Amino acid sequence: MRLVTGKAIAPGLANGRAVVLLDSLPAGTSLAPVDRGAEVLRLKRIFQSARADLETLQSRVHQEFGATEAEIFAAHQLILEDPTLLEDIIQRLNSHSVRAEDAIAASVDDYAARMSKAQDPYLRERELDIRDIGNRLIRHALGHPSSRFSALEDNSIIVGEELLPSDLVELDSAKLAGVVTQRCGETSHVAILARALGIPALTGITDISGMLSSGQRLLLDGYTGELVIEPYHSQLNKFEQKRHRFDEYRIAQKSNDHLPCQTKDGVEILLLANLARPNEAELGAASSMAAIGLLRTEFLFLDHSEPPTIDEQVNLYTQVARRMPGRDICIRTLDLGGDKFPLFLRHSPEANPNLGVRGLRFSLGAGLSMFRTQVEALLRVSADHRVSILLPMVLGVDDLLAAKEIIVQIAGDLCLEVPPVGVLVETPAAVLLIDEILDHADFVNLGTNDLTQFVLASDRNALDTQDDYSVLHPAVLRAVQAVCNAANARNKPVTVCGEAAGNPEIAALLVGLGIRRLSMSPSLSVPVKSVLRSHALEALELLARQAIEARSTSRVKEIVTEAGIGKSYPEF
Repeated sequence: MRLVTGKAIAPGLANGRAVVLLDSLPAGTSLAPVDRGAEVLRLKRIFQSARADLETLQSRVHQEFGATEAEIFAAHQLILEDPTLLEDIIQRLNSHSVRAEDAIAASVDDYAARMSKAQDPYLRERELDIRDIGNRLIRHALGHPSSRFSALEDNSIIVGEELLPSDLVELDSAKLAGVVTQRCGETSHVAILARALGIPALTGITDISGMLSSGQRLLLDGYTGELVIEPYHSQLNKFEQKRHRFDEYRIAQKSNDHLPCQTKDGVEILLLANLARPNEAELGAASSMAAIGLLRTEFLFLDHSEPPTIDEQVNLYTQVARRMPGRDICIRTLDLGGDKFPLFLRHSPEANPNLGVRGLRFSLGAGLSMFRTQVEALLRVSADHRVSILLPMVLGVDDLLAAKEIIVQIAGDLCLEVPPVGVLVETPAAVLLIDEILDHADFVNLGTNDLTQFVLASDRNALDTQDDYSVLHPAVLRAVQAVCNAANARNKPVTVCGEAAGNPEIAALLVGLGIRRLSMSPSLSVPVKSVLRSHALEALELLARQAIEARSTSRVKEIVTEAGIGKSYPEF
């Protein structure tokens, strides 16, 4: 028996046998002389075949799983249709006189390597999508377009350094019990698909492929992140008992769905939806929430080869608003810059992208024309719907007023009223200047992900600083309290929309600090509501006072644990 711990990225419990994967990219090179012209024609046929293959896969995924999952492969299709990739491969083919599959492999490796070094998690997690596309192209080049997997046995747990999005949907999900990888982000397409399929998944276990052999018995806990290798018989029995009790627990939690979100003594807490891509599945899930607290718009720019037009944006924002009739829609303007740049925009690499030209700083500079176009689209939609505009990465009054001047000017040109304009507080500067900012902002949202990173000078994506990165650090909690107190004193809405809002323990602590609006992924609302309904506000305020007075993260964690508030899963 051996116990290892990784990071849970898809919930659930699995008892099965390991199926260890080898290299994800099919091999097969040739040193024979090549006819460059013939190889270019062959390459174009390979792209055509791969596109047709993806269209079929996208249609099947849409039918079997839904629109959200199908959009993953629509994004793959967009990359294949982008002439940049094809041109790069042709250039390598002509320069080195190599076969198409070798040029594809070299180009994909280069693109993937650049993605893997990105500071932004969205871009870093697209590395596997690039490799997935390369895998598909090379399989077609070698005449083996089908999946790299043979038939699975019942209760198989896939183990490998990485798993590609196509792998998951091409497998027999009825026989797939779980997934364990060395690297995979929580918001990666693999994680999204695993959650959609109801397949528990872990990541972050170093050398997992070398640690295991196919056929070994595994117990996978997609809540605690634990993986038991070759468990004892007594552990197997306890695991199955835990699985049964956990099913009962989730059913009991679901019974809260029709109940309002309020504390035990009746204080109302608004649960809002975070949306990254407003597709049918996300909008359906969000329809049960009080409003949309954060609609991200970067996908409109990052997934396309040219900027979205005003009409395209108006159509999309209107679709979202119509699905949430009579409810508020908070739309964040493009949060680009740093290392998150669209394909159509040329830029020079920055030494430290996280501290570079990003957010509102980008929108008021290199991205000004895109910002103005987006503002016009938002104003047009706000004429008929309850839309508010959220400005990201605001530093203080100067950039806020510069952005508002543009909004007011465009609204005047269109003879439209200015909707509520708010600020996303993500920097220590914004915290320290919150009173001055509130003189000009209609509301504030707290982006706890970046705020924690900047307050603690800890990169949340770097392994070396992950132990220091915690929203439970007293400095972060005091920053949240300062913003909350300032907004509440002026009777202006304040919402937490970072990952912390969807964590039941932290959500309870935030309510104790004075937060009454929590924005999260709709899938996280059930346990948060369950916890908040179980405790009176007085108990949560006591918890918050103790946490604020603590001197370390470890002490705050002890206080939360001792209070027994907010467990997102039962410890049976």
